[in-house]
Amino acid sequence: MLLVILLCLEFVLRLVLEVRECRAVQARVNAFTVMRLIPLVNDIVPLPENREQPQVGNFVAMHEEGHKNLHHSILRNLVKVAIALVAIWFLAALMVRWQANFVEAVLWLHLAAIPFRVFFHFYCWTQEYEADGYALKKTDKKIAKNALQELVRCEYPHTPLFALVYREHPTAVLRKKRLLNK
Repeated sequence: MLLVILLCLEFVLRLVLEVRECRAVQARVNAFTVMRLIPLVNDIVPLPENREQPQVGNFVAMHEEGHKNLHHSILRNLVKVAIALVAIWFLAALMVRWQANFVEAVLWLHLAAIPFRVFFHFYCWTQEYEADGYALKKTDKKIAKNALQELVRCEYPHTPLFALVYREHPTAVLRKKRLLNK
């Protein structure tokens, strides 16, 4: 019974988030919006990032070099492995110790994963900000501003809360604000 209540609560909270997002960025409801409301399906629904690919310039190249030099991909993969190990342990504990069937265990895992996913996105955001800082040091403020304006132009707009729930990258607006308003 608790599982059903929590899944309904998740549905309602995601519905509120989607309605809030559609109003804030004046977006239309589409198939992806509806799929993000359905438990388990929302774990695999892709969120389109860009309307079109932004131009790759010196700032973007330095940003990617920053990821490489700061070993972000290794760190992200280590965190993913740690989360996966905790998920396997949790799933096994639900099925063995609490005698949950497989479907119930997967639904509980889905609910337990929500805060871990948000934590992981926040962790990825800090790496993105670090890579932006690295790129700014290697280029200059004007190049960074132009690159981030280009990214803002190409990117679908999202509110910070929506982006934190669904994206591993902060919005271009947040990145620009954080990098250039220090």
